[in-house]
Amino acid sequence: MGVIHIVGLGGGSVNSLPYGTLRLLKHGHPTYLRTVQHPVTSFLEDEGITYTALDSFYETASSFAEVYESMAGYLMEEAASHGEIVFAVPGHPAMAERTVGILAERAPLAGHHVVFGPGQSFLDDMMLRIGIDPVEGLLLLDADDVDGDLLRPVLHTIVVQMYSTAKAMDVKAALAEIYGDAHEVVVARGVGLGDAESIRRLPLYELDRLGDIDHLTSLYVPPLRERSQRLGEWSELLQIVSTLRSPDGCPWDIVQTHQSLRPYVIEEAYEVAEAIDNDDMDALVDELGDLLLQVALHSQIGRDEGYFTVRDVTRALSEKLIRRHPHVFGEAVAVDAEAVKANWQRIKSAEKPPGSERPFLLDRIKRAQPPLQESIALQTEAATVGFDWPDQKAVFAKITEEMTELEHAESVEEQREELGDLLFSVVNLARRLDIDPEAACRMANDKFRRRFGEVERQLEKRSLAFSDVSLDILEEFWQNAKE
Repeated sequence: MGVIHIVGLGGGSVNSLPYGTLRLLKHGHPTYLRTVQHPVTSFLEDEGITYTALDSFYETASSFAEVYESMAGYLMEEAASHGEIVFAVPGHPAMAERTVGILAERAPLAGHHVVFGPGQSFLDDMMLRIGIDPVEGLLLLDADDVDGDLLRPVLHTIVVQMYSTAKAMDVKAALAEIYGDAHEVVVARGVGLGDAESIRRLPLYELDRLGDIDHLTSLYVPPLRERSQRLGEWSELLQIVSTLRSPDGCPWDIVQTHQSLRPYVIEEAYEVAEAIDNDDMDALVDELGDLLLQVALHSQIGRDEGYFTVRDVTRALSEKLIRRHPHVFGEAVAVDAEAVKANWQRIKSAEKPPGSERPFLLDRIKRAQPPLQESIALQTEAATVGFDWPDQKAVFAKITEEMTELEHAESVEEQREELGDLLFSVVNLARRLDIDPEAACRMANDKFRRRFGEVERQLEKRSLAFSDVSLDILEEFWQNAKE
């Protein structure tokens, strides 16, 4: 239907205006400037180039997203009407121009041909002024996108579109979370504009105190060079674990396997649960870190052995979360937590390959859970088909029977088996009484800790050690502790 030429006006001064852009602007096609807020517009007027400025879109739209959408739609209508138009943007067409991105995607679908012309980004001059080489790693962010999820403090970072003090305040708050308030940053304004150019180094906390922040202002954030400054980054943790597992690393870490670390995964999970039970947020931070270490270690072992990497782990988790939350990432609807749970189970069942479901009743009870919880689940499931003791009296009788069998067991294997049967029967009683056996055992553990501690205090009060007293004396102290 039409042709849309998209060109850049350069980084600032007339000297940075590409000659190819100037030639195209003088060709006589209807020309549209995204904004007149650019130093070369007066030069264009002096050259007799007429244009239509699109600044009014900023004044009528309720959001920047709406500005870019409506501006792109208008330009496509103009291309359809005139056949061939020129759209000129500040700097380079491919640099921080969302309207250009929309046109590149949608204009061809509407039958238009998009032709990209020259441009020069202000970044070229800015990197020269502050002395960085982008080959070292450069992250370019719009001020609206500055948050902890996107920041990479090991890279040079430049923030553009920081057009007001209010926006600078938001940027400062987001950066401070990662870099700290005192981190030195560079504020560059009017780069390439001769006498109007300014390059200022200042601590981050002073960023929003400047009085001349406008559409010509950008921010450079130097990377964190010291390891101690980067310790909050996931990538740094992975590097530390990789070093520990390297040939010159820690002898203990080097020899660990998935199997040898298995007890620690369970132990750390319980310590997380304990911190939660104690409502101890400092301990929770520490214990979650220990649990995260297990994830990092197992991922590194997987990488060392060539089976999987941490990316496989995070990718599998991300895919699962998206797949099992269609009410968030899809079109499904879940009105409450119960509906979410039902959807989760339905999707989880559908993920299993055909034929993987075994036909027996107790096969649906997962083994990957604490043994006491597995016992309750097994007994509860069996009870659904009537396989259960008729009353508590029968359970007490079974416990007595198992105690007798344990008492008469001779070999270690027999004792282990009979003790397991006894514990299973006691769990059955707990289920009958609607008591969580783990909670009850935990309560007994806490009680034993308190009373044993009191026994130790009584010994200490008398300047005695355990080896100094008989078992009868210890029993007396124990009885005192119960009072």
